Amino acid sequence: MNRIYLTFSFLCILKLGDCQTQWVRCPDNLVMMKNNDFYEGVAIGSPSVIYDSDTLKMLYGVGGRDSKGRISYAYSSDGISWVKYNNNIPVFDVSGPGNWDDFFLDTPDWLKDSSGYKLYYFGNTQNGAAGGSIGLATSPDGINWTRSGPQPVLAPGNPGDWDGLFIADPTVLFDGTSYFMWYTGADTTWQARIGFATSPDGFTWTKYGGNPVITGGNPQPNYSWEGFGVACPTVLKRNNKFEMYYCGVSWWDFADNGVIDTIKNGYATSTDGANWVKDPQNPLFNTYSAGYKITEHRGPWTPDAIFMSNESKYYLWYETAYGFGLATADDNSVSINNPHSDNNPVHLFPVPAASSLTIKISGAGNKDVNIIAFYNEIGQEVLRETLTGNVLHLDVSGLLSGIYLVSISNSKTFHSQKFQKL
Repeated sequence: MNRIYLTFSFLCILKLGDCQTQWVRCPDNLVMMKNNDFYEGVAIGSPSVIYDSDTLKMLYGVGGRDSKGRISYAYSSDGISWVKYNNNIPVFDVSGPGNWDDFFLDTPDWLKDSSGYKLYYFGNTQNGAAGGSIGLATSPDGINWTRSGPQPVLAPGNPGDWDGLFIADPTVLFDGTSYFMWYTGADTTWQARIGFATSPDGFTWTKYGGNPVITGGNPQPNYSWEGFGVACPTVLKRNNKFEMYYCGVSWWDFADNGVIDTIKNGYATSTDGANWVKDPQNPLFNTYSAGYKITEHRGPWTPDAIFMSNESKYYLWYETAYGFGLATADDNSVSINNPHSDNNPVHLFPVPAASSLTIKISGAGNKDVNIIAFYNEIGQEVLRETLTGNVLHLDVSGLLSGIYLVSISNSKTFHSQKFQKL
């Protein structure tokens, strides 16, 4: 969203070398548009998506008419149709006056571990990158957030360091033991590069001594595709290998018209997160590659990718001038309209929910009769409904906030799942 950052783009259909997949641009692009209201009136950007409790959940940056940046939440059952939470009102706002993040928040990235949700974000005292740092907030439900402390968890380096001017764009993974972060850093020449840091707990971070781990050109004009710099990483780990998609920009962009509108994307892999091998086919694609539409002008920026293991498919959302686009890739030609085909036939959406809950039962017939019952934490039944067919929309606004056990039964089968009411 902050236009200092570099951008990301891809072909309508392309092969990604070592990744061995084909990316297909979603025909429904854009899958989310910005609203012309107070909070989103300037822009939306930097989508960060996780798959949690049968729900695709997105935190994203919003640029308000007061020039401040905040973070909002949306959810989806398929990655295409998104519901913005609470009438677009952000779930994470700037802090109080005088704090390091009191004016602008952006580039969120989040994960869920055994303690709840962790949100890493760019914060600053101005709508610009100089001096920006990376902060951390935690949440029990992914909606109500508390800052981890009064200071950022990762700050720029010393004057003259490769990341001495600002750092931004965190992407964070947790492998069950350690936390890994990759981020954009820049020096006083505005040369953007990608660095690496590790943490034992997600709070205390140590920068890698060999930073930066991904570089582009050099401070003097270099007219290669990533000659001006590289930025905006998104990292996955699959089959004991880290996969990074990152953005590159050339000095030609500035020599041409000063508008960064021919951004290109690269791909790299690593076994340890620190030593990366760039794909020999780089750059893989650019802004105006086949499939480009005017609605995707100045995109894609700040990509975010996840891998849906239950269908062997990658999903990638990205920022444009008007909203978010989506591309998918798989090896098995799984339909994009069925992103949750797993062994569990019952899906609750969204989780958590505030007022309305949808229950879907895969494989149920139009005449199957199902009994849906909700039990509170002390075992009392508090709600019961009958479902005929495979979809039931429930009004749960009357339930108290908390955790419930939901049972779904018929003459042949019984299933139960936990459900959280906001």
